[in-house]
Amino acid sequence: MAGLMVEYVDFAEYYDFDHALTLDVGFYLDFARRCGSPILELACGTGRLVLPLAEAGFEVYGVDLSDNMLAVCRRKVDEQHLADRVYLARANMAGFDLPRKGFPLAFVALRSFMHLLTQDYQLSCLRSVHQHLQPGGYFIVDIIAPDVEMLARKPDGSFTVRREFDLPNHHHVVRQDRLVEHDSVQQIRRFEFKFEEFDTTGALTRERLIPLYMRYTFRYELQLLLERAGLALVDIFRDYEMNPYDGTGEIIAVARRPN
Repeated sequence: MAGLMVEYVDFAEYYDFDHALTLDVGFYLDFARRCGSPILELACGTGRLVLPLAEAGFEVYGVDLSDNMLAVCRRKVDEQHLADRVYLARANMAGFDLPRKGFPLAFVALRSFMHLLTQDYQLSCLRSVHQHLQPGGYFIVDIIAPDVEMLARKPDGSFTVRREFDLPNHHHVVRQDRLVEHDSVQQIRRFEFKFEEFDTTGALTRERLIPLYMRYTFRYELQLLLERAGLALVDIFRDYEMNPYDGTGEIIAVARRPN
């Protein structure tokens, strides 16, 4: 982890099947209705949230570091005839400058903020967000609430099956995870995702090993980062039903750029 600048390795060919999640869609739609267009999503990936927001009539700008993820997103946008509402750009959320400014709502969902591996990168991201929000605009960030038992778990080298899914070509994919390294000083955990793809006969046709680095951030650490970037914390929830944060679940922080 020298220098802590680790390039994200995507798995765009599996992402939509591995992350077929909708539990947060209603949450972001509610905020979109409250704030209006245009909406900015950082680390938008293959469009898991971009598409339902655009389908609901909102103008959405999505940025992502991965060309592969963006290519999948563009294909789906074209297939669903949403190109007049969706604008995609390759950019690093650690520091970006888009031609469009004045967003009433921006967000980084599903723990993607945890891929920023230093406070400097986190703060640079939040300052870029501040630059792009209109006065009074909202920003939402979702990360895992650090758990004492989780942080005490040491790497043991063993893989655990986390998910299985089928592809359109009827191949079956098994995803296994393992914790490889835990750096308690830098607050970084390094995982490996192993994807094994089997054809219809059960023969292994492909195996991919994906490194994944995540930095955990504590509740008041996140609040201080937001404040240093000029954003004021408004609410903090533990889940997408907007239950108050209690130290478990997610840290879903809702912040605002002051007027």
